Amino acid sequence: MRRFLVREWPAADREIFGDDCDWTSQPVVVEARVGEELVGAVLGEVVAGMARLHDLLVVADHQGAGVGSRLVEAFCDRAAALGAARCYLRCPATERHRRFYERLGFSQVARLPRYYHDHDFLEYLREPLVRG
Repeated sequence: MRRFLVREWPAADREIFGDDCDWTSQPVVVEARVGEELVGAVLGEVVAGMARLHDLLVVADHQGAGVGSRLVEAFCDRAAALGAARCYLRCPATERHRRFYERLGFSQVARLPRYYHDHDFLEYLREPLVRG
């Protein structure tokens, strides 16, 4: 399967995207620490001019103190520096998540019914990403 995909994808991509098509994934990882203690992290990637924020986690004792907001902003800044023009993410369809991401300039673009474990998720987009 791997040989097939490596052999066939370049021609399929050229047909749609032209000769200058690069699908290299550039990881983006930002940590938040208090002293030596890791209290939060955001992980994602930049591919083809688009960032995808995969994971954001802040330990319970530090939630509500702005750690998550700073992590997301740092992620978006780094993604923009790597050439991303927009950032997508998926999160649980809760009021808390909605308020958090919309406050950071993300707009809901889709609702994904029963996405994981029979729970709805939301797809969000922030664009343009401006280098800070």
